[in-house]
Amino acid sequence: MLTGGAGAYRYVNELRAEASQKGEHVLLLDGGNIFQGTPLGTVDGGEKIIRWMNLMKYDAFTPGLRDFDQGVNNLEHLSKVAEFPMLSGNIVDETTGELPDWLNTMIFKRVGDTDIAIIGITSDNLSKKTFPHNTAGLEFLPTISSAQKLVNQAKEQGADIVILLAHAGLPYNRKDEYDAFIKRISDSKQVFSLSALTLAHFLEGVDVIVTGGIAKGYDYPWEDPKTHTLVVQNYGNLSGIGHLELLIDEEANTLVGHEYPTDQGMLITLLEDDILADISVAETIKNWVIKAKNIYYESRESEPSLMISTGLCEAPLRRLSTSDKFPIPNLGKPERLEIVTWNLEMFPTAGDSTLEAVAEVIQEWGVDIVALQEIKNIHEFGRLMVFLPDHGYVLSEQSSFMDQAIIYRKDVITCLGQYEPFSFDDYYFAGRPPLMADFVWNCGDKFSAFSVINIHLKCCDDGLFRRQKSMVQLHDFIRQNIASGDENIVVVGDWNDQLTDTGMRQSFTAFLDDPEYFQFATMEISKDTSQASYPKWTVPSTLDHILYSKGFFDENESGGITQTLDMEQIIGDWDTYENILSDHLPVMWSIEITNDQTP
Repeated sequence: MLTGGAGAYRYVNELRAEASQKGEHVLLLDGGNIFQGTPLGTVDGGEKIIRWMNLMKYDAFTPGLRDFDQGVNNLEHLSKVAEFPMLSGNIVDETTGELPDWLNTMIFKRVGDTDIAIIGITSDNLSKKTFPHNTAGLEFLPTISSAQKLVNQAKEQGADIVILLAHAGLPYNRKDEYDAFIKRISDSKQVFSLSALTLAHFLEGVDVIVTGGIAKGYDYPWEDPKTHTLVVQNYGNLSGIGHLELLIDEEANTLVGHEYPTDQGMLITLLEDDILADISVAETIKNWVIKAKNIYYESRESEPSLMISTGLCEAPLRRLSTSDKFPIPNLGKPERLEIVTWNLEMFPTAGDSTLEAVAEVIQEWGVDIVALQEIKNIHEFGRLMVFLPDHGYVLSEQSSFMDQAIIYRKDVITCLGQYEPFSFDDYYFAGRPPLMADFVWNCGDKFSAFSVINIHLKCCDDGLFRRQKSMVQLHDFIRQNIASGDENIVVVGDWNDQLTDTGMRQSFTAFLDDPEYFQFATMEISKDTSQASYPKWTVPSTLDHILYSKGFFDENESGGITQTLDMEQIIGDWDTYENILSDHLPVMWSIEITNDQTP
């Protein structure tokens, strides 16, 4: 278990006391995405998170992508609650061209005889990654040129050391990513992707970059081979804290090196076995969470004031502005509920080409529900839904790393509400708590009420351990829902695991050991490599699964029909499919509904 904010509070304050005795100094900084990720950061717009940061005595913070999720006005309000500055030197009012009065560009800290400038910068493509209304009235100036201008100003004002807070992100496989963009430079090609790697390489005069925006923590900083700028990034959602000791030559007032507080480096996971929590802060946070939970779960329990779907059971009308590019089969069948799970790998991986292809596929399939994982850009997801006016959707609100969505046909499906279980404790779900939505399916005289849970489990590193833990949690949660009368539950998504693995090598045990209540619709196709949903591995594997609960046993004893959809035949070939859409193939479950209840 994590100690979270209470553990971080105790750790930082003990560190400050120790540093004071040694004549050292502590700076507490954040590179963004602090408000979003749990209901605690949502129900009051992030105000409780800011008050916790006040308790922590943060020195500075720069807002990131997800900090705009509740709009500019909310962020402005939070800046007034904050007892520390919000920094970003490239966000201006689109009318006046001036920095908004709730932001600062930089601050100075005096450490002994050394002047340290702390500068804030935000990725200039941020407005293209969120819904347009979230950044209404703001313009994001070019990141690199704006940052360099601020660094130069700081040096002119006497800064000895410059620390940059940059919401840009330090990517996975940082050495490979660095080599790739250096090759692009050497080949006289444009560098399209902005990250903390490119900032460290192109900016002159920056000593340290504290970054956020990519859910990857590193035990050791990245040091640019050319500029020797250090770049640090730790995991978010208070699952860990980054601690780097900077060595300063007091005579020259220059950075001469760095050290780590532990044998593991600078990244410290806030596990209760290692980090003690501050009792008073823990109690304060506990009370905040209890109130947030009450508000959060009330939304699911409230009676929906919605009209039930028309139940026409025909394929939705074509309203696409794109032309027919692919021979896509219609998969929607009357009196059958069809659910597709599809990992779209960094949607939209190929920009408009991806968006148009996904829109055409979903429209032509005519299936009832499509659950999507790995939505990287919610702005583009919003554009996708413009092409699908006959469909509704729910989108995750608490995910801190990529989003999940559930798209549904509005003529046969009514959505009663959504929420994200485990958003208060999503460590084992890798910062992507399950997205759950309650639906009513109405087709002619057939009717069914059910819930869909969309998941995207942790890959790589300690992924297996976290997948196993998360599935025990999810199993217990669903059993509780079944006990309270919600028997029709479908779990779909990217498990990042194979059902054919045995023993402790897989994460399905909690469900496999409970066959009276759960069945995997994907069990048989997992044994058939020709139906692998992830065919690019040396041994093609099915990582994308569909699990259904007890209620559907009564709906259809056969358990329905499950198949991996052969998109290569539709798109052209695997390389074309992967370049435009995904490295995962979609998986569909279809079940005949025999219930003729009236909604």
